[in-house]
Amino acid sequence: MSKRDWRETDEDVENVEAWVEIVYDLLDLVPEDHRAEVLAACSKKEEADREERERTGPGFSVMKLDENWRDGPGVRHWNAIERLKSLIVQVFVRQIRNNHHPRDAADILFVEHPHGDGSGSLGDYLDDLPRSRR
Repeated sequence: MSKRDWRETDEDVENVEAWVEIVYDLLDLVPEDHRAEVLAACSKKEEADREERERTGPGFSVMKLDENWRDGPGVRHWNAIERLKSLIVQVFVRQIRNNHHPRDAADILFVEHPHGDGSGSLGDYLDDLPRSRR
């Protein structure tokens, strides 16, 4: 398969069943006794965000920075969040690497993602990292 074949499509991004499997894999990293709580909190947060999008229109988000913004979980737990994101990346990269031939794994991991952020290329965010940590 070529790199182009590994790019996600609009159809992929709209595939609810595929997303369920990915979220379920992600949820497997959460301690069992917290999974329902995490899912419930995510649902509640998404509902609030959906209501905000309905008020403001699609693609527009109002960032609310009041005097209590530092008390939010995204700030209070910043370091834990970054460590857990790193865990997620490591686990998913390992799954891709273990389930594919090395060349295909590299093509999957380093393809340019049309639905990604920034350049859409993982390599662009790794190239300038110190080699000693790789």
